[in-house]
Amino acid sequence: MPAKPSQSVVEFPCARNQHPLFIVNHILPYIAIYCHLLPPISMSPPRHILKLSLEEQRQFIDSFDLVISDCDGVVWLLVGWIPNTGPAVNALKAAGKQIKFVSNNSFRSEEGYMEKFRHIGAKNVQEDDIVHPVKTIVRYLKKHKPGERVFSLMSLEANETLRKHNIEFESLQVKEHLTAASLVDHLAIEKPVGAVLFDIHLDLSYVELAKAIRHLQENEDCQLIAGGSDVVMPLAENLNVAGFFDFLEHVKRYTQREATFLGKPSPILGEMFGEMFEIREPKRCIFIGDTLVQDVQFGKACGFQSLLVLSGCLTKEDMLNAPVAAQPDYYADSLADFTQLLNNVQK
Repeated sequence: MPAKPSQSVVEFPCARNQHPLFIVNHILPYIAIYCHLLPPISMSPPRHILKLSLEEQRQFIDSFDLVISDCDGVVWLLVGWIPNTGPAVNALKAAGKQIKFVSNNSFRSEEGYMEKFRHIGAKNVQEDDIVHPVKTIVRYLKKHKPGERVFSLMSLEANETLRKHNIEFESLQVKEHLTAASLVDHLAIEKPVGAVLFDIHLDLSYVELAKAIRHLQENEDCQLIAGGSDVVMPLAENLNVAGFFDFLEHVKRYTQREATFLGKPSPILGEMFGEMFEIREPKRCIFIGDTLVQDVQFGKACGFQSLLVLSGCLTKEDMLNAPVAAQPDYYADSLADFTQLLNNVQK
């Protein structure tokens, strides 16, 4: 079983193309807060997997059996593609590695995920190989709030997953122009809910936030459950957009409730990995991602090896300028580097 991740739920913004003062004022403090919670680690700097000696490359490949990889920024971009990642997935599988994928993105449907894997040419990827917040939310609800009705501040795709798993939910999709009087009507509570579910939701509206706040204010037993905690989302190459973390902060501020997080880097998610993937030796697992807190530090806190790819949020300079404890064990330009690495060791 993996070790419990240290308590941290805040992701820092992606640093690519940000002003240096933005990085100093907003990113490094998050890293510093997280790092002091981690156990002591080796002080050696991260090494590029293709710059290891041939013997070190063999030792590296032999050091893990399970790969857990982030999706957006590693396997593809939210909008766009990263070259040759599909062949790298296939090469790892051919080398006998088990591969699972984890994302903080639940506004893509299961079929949407499968279509992306087909597009990049990744073979034999199953729906059960992919973990994202709505899946962990469903798992949590069935264990801790079985049969309870919930209010969803999640995407249509996420709501469809709730429906598929027979979870009764309330949601609002208000399209007409709102007045003060019609807002009052929409905020009326007909039935209490056991939880408010918050996740990335591109159609999120004020009335939905207001209704969620009202549910939490009116029912002290109503739990606030959150999926992704991203401050910034890397939408496409050279385009980062604001994430949904501040909307969640708005709900917390007006309800005085803390959220139970079920996406990266939640400790609960780390525990779920141990159960879902039957992890017995955490050090035989490597976690691959494109961010330092939600990916690298989360993986380290679970007891996994860690690898940062430079195809998403961060540059090499961002990585090396972070505190040593925040840096990964290894790094690569892209997931595609594994194809070359495996070719090297198989010669």
